[in-house]
Amino acid sequence: MPEGDGGSRIDAASVDAAIAQVLQAERDAREDVQRCALGAEALVEQAHERARQIARRAAHRSVRAQRWSAATLQRQLDELAEQQARIEQSSVRISSPSQLQCAVEALAAQLTGAGR
Repeated sequence: MPEGDGGSRIDAASVDAAIAQVLQAERDAREDVQRCALGAEALVEQAHERARQIARRAAHRSVRAQRWSAATLQRQLDELAEQQARIEQSSVRISSPSQLQCAVEALAAQLTGAGR
């Protein structure tokens, strides 16, 4: 098909080839997008699995910390109960007000750090 100014001809085969190239490029682009979407889905699933693993480990650590805290608290409560029992036993032995006054002063000094 000649142009009016005597220039080059554009034939139907060239146009068909150009259209075929464009269509192939579109197909390739769609496939690339689909591959990227599948890759992104896989990455998201990996991230979710990693988050689940972290949450499980955190829960286990939390349980261990709670058990340790409970055991420590129980030991301290047991020590306080023993101290209370000793105080009750020693208070029974105090028979005079002066002995009681000395015991109170000694305890006050111990609590305030005055005896150091």
